[in-house]
Amino acid sequence: MEPGKQGHAKKISKNTQKEGKMRLFTIFVSLLLIFGATAVQADTLDSTENARKLTDQVMAKVTAGDFLGGFNVMKPYLIIPDSEFNVMCEQAKSQLPVIQSRFGTSVGSEFISERMIGKSLLQIVHIQKFEKHAMRWRFTFYNPKGKWILNTFNFDENIQALFTEYHNEK
Repeated sequence: MEPGKQGHAKKISKNTQKEGKMRLFTIFVSLLLIFGATAVQADTLDSTENARKLTDQVMAKVTAGDFLGGFNVMKPYLIIPDSEFNVMCEQAKSQLPVIQSRFGTSVGSEFISERMIGKSLLQIVHIQKFEKHAMRWRFTFYNPKGKWILNTFNFDENIQALFTEYHNEK
């Protein structure tokens, strides 16, 4: 190695080590946050029937124009921290005027399907009916130890997907 270049190689090596340690630290903090978020305690439901009742209650609130009320019905059963729940509520609240201007007012809801995958996963699907369009609501429950928790939920306007999903169930 040329004189003077050896010191440069040592600097690169030390910088690479520092970057590696920083990456490990970042990964560690990320994992800590992820596992900390999933450690949130959620209320549980004893049966698939109670899971269905919960989704019916959510849809009753939502279709009556009380979006946040519907979210609050399911809040105890969700496995997300309050901070994430609050962000979800704010996002939904900001989307509501756009949804209403595009689809019209809510005129009701309809149960579409309930599907079990194995013994641990349950998905319940409803549609929210508007004057001009419908929105799909999917609720996914997880049963790790004999009790159901609301793992995820989402709503979107992709009603075309319902034809494929429903057809695959038959």
